[in-house]
Amino acid sequence: MTDTIIIILISSAIALLLGILILLVNTILPKEKPNPEKVEKILEIIPKRDCGACGYPGCQRYAEALAENPEIVLKHQCPFMMRDKEKLAALEKILGTRLKKD
Repeated sequence: MTDTIIIILISSAIALLLGILILLVNTILPKEKPNPEKVEKILEIIPKRDCGACGYPGCQRYAEALAENPEIVLKHQCPFMMRDKEKLAALEKILGTRLKKD
């Protein structure tokens, strides 16, 4: 009986210490920065295939690059987005520029 109580107390102490450790690590480690609003809007439009066909390692990086410089789309185009006229029009509206020459 005494052994069972000791095991329960030791297990509880370990669980408490681990909980405190998790809390400390959660407050100390840096948090992920939220995306700017423009990048979030672009990410809603992009197909999110992360294929790299645009020349960027993923859709997140492509959206960030487009938000910084809309002219990038002239050199690095997402082939899936450029075929969809509705998505292209929405992207033009967000970026405030014309992206494709007709």
